[in-house]
Amino acid sequence: MSATPHQTAPEPAQDAPRPGTGDELVVADNAELSRFEGRVGGELAAVAVYSPAPRFLVFSHTEVLPGFESRGIASAVVRHALDEVRARGLTAVPLCPFVSRWIQRHPEYSDVVQRTSTRVPRDED
Repeated sequence: MSATPHQTAPEPAQDAPRPGTGDELVVADNAELSRFEGRVGGELAAVAVYSPAPRFLVFSHTEVLPGFESRGIASAVVRHALDEVRARGLTAVPLCPFVSRWIQRHPEYSDVVQRTSTRVPRDED
């Protein structure tokens, strides 16, 4: 159930990839590796790793690769991932601290989030 890659704009940052420069950010779900990937100019720049379940995507780790830090790329990857969660009718479980903080700063995504502090929800929850 892989989503079609699409271009997305990162949150504003001074040196964020600019459209039309060959450095566009493309975010896609790499379902084989269970991660959303952000690529700049075709090069892997950031990932948001998840564990899939029938009704949930459990986000466990977000990473920005060296040379791509402080450009808003991780935020753009998380935004795209949560848009996909919403489009698929799933619920996000943000165990990753970055994803959790991002959601706190963007309450418009609270409708797709399962808040849990002690365990990952089961499908029967």
